Amino acid sequence: MPRLAAITVALVLIAGAAGASGGDDARWVVHDLTRQQARTLVSSSPAALTPARAAATWCGTPAQADLAPNALAGSPVHWVYALPADGPDRFSSYGSLMQSDAESIDAWWRGQDPLRTPRNDLAPFSCGSQLDLTLFRLTQSSSQLSSVDARFNAITSSLVMRGFGSRHTKYLVYYDGPVEPDICGQGGSSSSGLGFAVVYVQACPGVPWNTTAVHELVHALGAVSNSAPHNCPEPDDGHTCDNPYDLMYPFGDETPITGLTLDSGRDDYYGHSGAWFDTQDSPWLVQLDRQVPFALAVSGSGSVTADVPGLRCSQSCTTTWSAGTALELSATPATGTKLVSWGASCSGRSTCKVVVEPGRTVAAAFAPATYRLTVGVTGRGSVRSSRPGIACPSRCSSLVPSYEAIRLTPASTKGWRFKQWSGACRGKAVCSVPMTSATSARAVFVRR
Repeated sequence: MPRLAAITVALVLIAGAAGASGGDDARWVVHDLTRQQARTLVSSSPAALTPARAAATWCGTPAQADLAPNALAGSPVHWVYALPADGPDRFSSYGSLMQSDAESIDAWWRGQDPLRTPRNDLAPFSCGSQLDLTLFRLTQSSSQLSSVDARFNAITSSLVMRGFGSRHTKYLVYYDGPVEPDICGQGGSSSSGLGFAVVYVQACPGVPWNTTAVHELVHALGAVSNSAPHNCPEPDDGHTCDNPYDLMYPFGDETPITGLTLDSGRDDYYGHSGAWFDTQDSPWLVQLDRQVPFALAVSGSGSVTADVPGLRCSQSCTTTWSAGTALELSATPATGTKLVSWGASCSGRSTCKVVVEPGRTVAAAFAPATYRLTVGVTGRGSVRSSRPGIACPSRCSSLVPSYEAIRLTPASTKGWRFKQWSGACRGKAVCSVPMTSATSARAVFVRR
């Protein structure tokens, strides 16, 4: 029997660049899929809107921002409970339901592919690592969000404007507000990586939320390509039409997630041999067979973060990543310090770009921003430095930039000659000191 209730939007694309600003250049173009050849769904009733009993218990505290660092390193799927400005807050009922859905999706995906699963954004709580759930109250009212033509853009734009717009993160949103009864969710992505999956929890009575959530998530990951051999004809394109129990079939019913297949022929959007996008290669999936440790050594006072969520260390740390993950590391010195250098697999003093591979490590060295340079003079002469700070006829001291070599030049007065250096300098010529610590030097002059 075909799956009948309308489950999603066919495709979601972004025209222009989708950035964190969420401005005019980040418009979402949504191709809606409405209920076709479907049985008449029961309109949303109080009974239908009552959350089901959760199989898991979420023990965290809802946050207004994405907590960092993530418990699981890599590009994450961040879960959000969103409600209209005038809607009742039912997060206390939905938190555990969302946790249950996440766990059931994880188990189902591993059953379909033992080597992959979505990388949910987790945070450490008293009961262990669970979803880092965001409670997000929109500024728009229920009536302002009543039209499917504008709702998706309004929800996603509001999230982007509040900081939920990272190109490294996919956002899975449970919207708890009045909606049409036969559109269960919407989802899609942009070429920048920004992607949203929205589940309308008050729609489609009987259709499991987890099936809608994972279906829309796969849209947000970039499927289904128009190049797929079983891509549906318009207006259902962006789905597959070869198997009514395929996850990406354009219609759904009460079939539980365990009754669905992830690309039944492995020839459309997952594990295929074609040249078009393969969801199996998505960076938002944990590659369970390619997890490798990545060691970061930190010396001095400062911290290091990665552009991809999962690494934020103020001391030496080891995180675990899928092999082949490309990272850009940024260093933030503590007050009064600076980054001296990167080491091991990185070099220089700007950002560090590295690809996580077995055995690959990185070191970051911080030091005080300045060290004191003290210069003394014996006899009659003077010492000048190659940069302002030192001009000594007898004894002087100055704070100079650390880890930047400075040249000291002796100059004798009439009737005297420079004999030698002592302290940090040696020899009878211009001295260069590296300033890797507080430094003292003395110039000795004698009569001719």
